[in-house]
Amino acid sequence: MQLVFDIGNTMAKCAFFDEQEAIVARYQMKTIPEKSYDDYLSPFLLFLKSKDLDPHCVKGAVISSVVPSLTPLFLRMIQEVFGVEAKTIGPGFKTGVAVRTDNPKEVGADLIGDAMGVHALYGKGPAIVADMGTATKLILLDRQGDFVGCSIAPGLGLGLSALVNNTAALTEVSLQIPPKIIGKNTTDSMNSGLIYGAAFQIKAMADAVEKEAGYPCRKILTGGYSEYVVSLLPEFEYEPDLLVKGLEKALLSYQEKGYGR
Repeated sequence: MQLVFDIGNTMAKCAFFDEQEAIVARYQMKTIPEKSYDDYLSPFLLFLKSKDLDPHCVKGAVISSVVPSLTPLFLRMIQEVFGVEAKTIGPGFKTGVAVRTDNPKEVGADLIGDAMGVHALYGKGPAIVADMGTATKLILLDRQGDFVGCSIAPGLGLGLSALVNNTAALTEVSLQIPPKIIGKNTTDSMNSGLIYGAAFQIKAMADAVEKEAGYPCRKILTGGYSEYVVSLLPEFEYEPDLLVKGLEKALLSYQEKGYGR
């Protein structure tokens, strides 16, 4: 098996891939920098036991992290639990993605992971990826599949949190598509602004990016919050596992070159 970890600002998610490159198990935990190593390790070990996953079956691991303070913790955990040295997306990791930005070093590992997923699943570019996580990112890959830039906006979760925490009368709601854009109650009204607003933003931004690029692009939707808007964006191909599948392909490439236990 191969292990892929995606450490985001809100959640850390992992996926276990079998020899047929199918995901056989998933796990996620909240990323709270103040938590101790044992706070992350104990529930993870319980998960492995509940799924009857043999740590010795993991042949390799890779990490994509946008929380630098937590990266060493997860590297240690993977080393101690599985006995493998995890690769990290960053300097020294050949991603196959050329980065054509002003400062390539500042481009997040999650953005590169998405680009790697496009290469692995769709054959490079041109493509526009809408990744709806803590932030909503719109990524452009050119005809060669090079990463040429992105836009970054607050995500659905941040929008909901901002409404609840900065108003006196609005309370937490469960995200779901309301029946109409104009809500007849507070819950529907909030969901309309959040979900329809996010979908329309993504569609309009993607159209503008495509126009700016000067050529038609494949449009791909991914990320933890994408499930709430996928039915509103039929022009997008839905691939919720874009990042982890891209990382798994890159890990296999390293193993073919001799990386492993």
